[in-house]
Amino acid sequence: MTDHISEYTEGHTVRAYDAELDRLRTLLLKMGGLVGDQIGLAVDALIEGDVEMTRTVMQREEQVNRYDTEAEELVLHILAKRQPMGMDLRVIIAVMRAIIDLERCGDEAKKIAKIARRLVREHDVELAGLGRSARSMATLAMGLLKEVIEALDDADTERAVRAAQADAELDAEYKLALRDVHTRLIEAPARIEHAADMVIVIKALERIGDHAKNIAKYVIFIVEGKDVRHVKTSVLDKEL
Repeated sequence: MTDHISEYTEGHTVRAYDAELDRLRTLLLKMGGLVGDQIGLAVDALIEGDVEMTRTVMQREEQVNRYDTEAEELVLHILAKRQPMGMDLRVIIAVMRAIIDLERCGDEAKKIAKIARRLVREHDVELAGLGRSARSMATLAMGLLKEVIEALDDADTERAVRAAQADAELDAEYKLALRDVHTRLIEAPARIEHAADMVIVIKALERIGDHAKNIAKYVIFIVEGKDVRHVKTSVLDKEL
């Protein structure tokens, strides 16, 4: 097992090439950490009714996008100048795909923050049990995202598969949260708009889990050279 993906690639006589790969890895890790924080902050803003938190999420979204742009430009530079092959090429493609998924996770966090901001302004933040469901889902989503990023960085297929399959717990929480929304809507039909907002929130968190699963599959692509994006998570271990 290697220390991280930039060491998992072949050694290069051109030091600048290794530096570029390491920079790409650093962008991945920084972006992953920031997106994880964004998810937690957006959900906290919703539950606590804190408009300042929503502003922070919106401001930091710009940094998420800068990481995305910088990584894309670096990948294009490496592909054009270094013409990578084999393991190098797989690593670069996988990291770029992972960064795209992270950017989309950031978009989901921003979506939650926007809903939180509107509800705060409308003085309509009475989440009760629904808030607890969102926080539970956010905790699972952030943990899953962190795990798959680390698995990608370590090129650890077994860890990636375990993390991807753990998404089933997030899916179960999602279904429970949907039932909770439905129950509360029956009890208070006038709150249909509020219920619709909560469905958007919990769906956003469920999608983050889907993006994390995508990243887990990129690890298998790096190590095994197999494209398993359309393989069911339950049978990923059979692909190894």
